[in-house]
Amino acid sequence: MDPQTIYDLIQKYKNNTASSAEKQQLLDWYRSTAYRDAQFPTDEKSANQYILNRLPKEIRPQSKITVYRNWSIAAASVILACWGLSEFALKPKNDSPGQKIVYRPKNDIAPGGNKAILTLANGAKVSLTDIKQGAIVKQNNVQIIKSANGQVTYSFQPTSSPPTNGGNGGGAEAVLYNTIETPPGGQFKIELPDGTLVWLNALSSLKFPLNFSSLKERKVELTGEAYFEVVHNKDLPFRVVTSTQIVEDLGTLFDVNAYADEKHARTTLVKGSVMLESGSNKIILRPGQQAIAGQTFIVHEVDTETVTAWKSGYFKFDDEKLEDIMRQMARWYGIKVVYLDESVKSKIFGVMITRFTNISTLLNMLEQTGTVKFSISGKTVTISKR
Repeated sequence: MDPQTIYDLIQKYKNNTASSAEKQQLLDWYRSTAYRDAQFPTDEKSANQYILNRLPKEIRPQSKITVYRNWSIAAASVILACWGLSEFALKPKNDSPGQKIVYRPKNDIAPGGNKAILTLANGAKVSLTDIKQGAIVKQNNVQIIKSANGQVTYSFQPTSSPPTNGGNGGGAEAVLYNTIETPPGGQFKIELPDGTLVWLNALSSLKFPLNFSSLKERKVELTGEAYFEVVHNKDLPFRVVTSTQIVEDLGTLFDVNAYADEKHARTTLVKGSVMLESGSNKIILRPGQQAIAGQTFIVHEVDTETVTAWKSGYFKFDDEKLEDIMRQMARWYGIKVVYLDESVKSKIFGVMITRFTNISTLLNMLEQTGTVKFSISGKTVTISKR
């Protein structure tokens, strides 16, 4: 749809004059474009004003490719959270929607944010959450810097002095490692010593060498989930090692989900090529494919933007079980989930929502299907069948 049509539809919806067909048209646009950018106000009132202020500017003639990039997410936040379209965004496949319910919890839980702990080669721990912009520490000839946008970068600085072992023992040739860990409700972006960018999801950790230049491979160890934008070097392979597989970069953008509480590790290729190895099994993925690690690899086509939505600041669940949705919520909001009725775990939903909103917004959307009910007590969310 062109911007003017979208603007008119949004105004109709806001004025409560949109027909069912126009609501569906607006939803179809939302689903196809809304998750593409995550630069938006994090509170719903500001998002509402943001979209209304931005739309007149955006409907001027311009490249079709860039028209929606910066404001579609804000529109989606408003549509879903403020204007009551959530009953259309949710798709409970087991039950038909019941009466609309407005969920107003006495308690609420704030979303996660940029939080991480960096463990240096000598065992010292640095809170990347609290430290200010600028140089953090220098290890041998590598300077660790926190930029204005919160990203941590490893900057190689040649020196005439021979490298030391950082107090670890083992002489000048010892390989030094750092580990970055995110807590529940944490995420972080880091640039590794070779220039590779890594987005780390909640409850994840990455162990990596301080300097790759003297090694025969660039090997990092991952638990949890991370998105990699690898600087390719055919002479120095980049490998991600998890408890069940090894992922080797062949010029790549890819996501690895290797949480311990997931049944299988999943590797999703966005661009380029990766080779996966598990035991004696080896496969090469094409863009748009996901491999599930087991005794053998199971490969299937996926929507990569759904898989990597977390990296762009969104949750995007497309026909997923409630149990799987709440497992991700538990990591991001740092909650414990209790089911009073085990049957609700298998209920299927589809929903998109910003990660940067209180948990009650998502729970409200789920409740409006008339199939489940939530209550919050402290950091515990209890789910029952409606």
